[in-house]
Amino acid sequence: MGRRLAAALTKARTATFIVALLCSSVALAQDLPPKALPAKNRLTKDLQWQDAKVIDITTETGGAVVVPIAALVRGPITKTFYWMRTDDTIYVLGPVLTRSQLLNVTLYGPTKLAIDGNNARILDDHGKNQKLRVIEKIARPEPESPQ
Repeated sequence: MGRRLAAALTKARTATFIVALLCSSVALAQDLPPKALPAKNRLTKDLQWQDAKVIDITTETGGAVVVPIAALVRGPITKTFYWMRTDDTIYVLGPVLTRSQLLNVTLYGPTKLAIDGNNARILDDHGKNQKLRVIEKIARPEPESPQ
């Protein structure tokens, strides 16, 4: 009977320790400042959204991919690039390589754009936040004033 009691006490102590550990980690997580939260939680809070317009959607076919399935299967690669215009800059975003990553945006239509380092966040036509790489930035020239 003594061994069973000792084993039961060990299990009870272990369970108590695990519960205390879980409770303390939850309590610590609630006390974190907003900047310590994961990046996914502050995506829309810290970004400076600006009005943009989709001015072009281009595709480039080149290269090939070889996939080992039952035999080697080769297929062409199509890259899609999105050209977005803001008040002062034109951004080229992409490349998108698969159909599942294509943006649901309207050509010549308005959208919202936020630059996050080398990445851009775009709100598509359904309001979904999409992330693409900034490939190129083109400064828009100042219009010349007639004299």
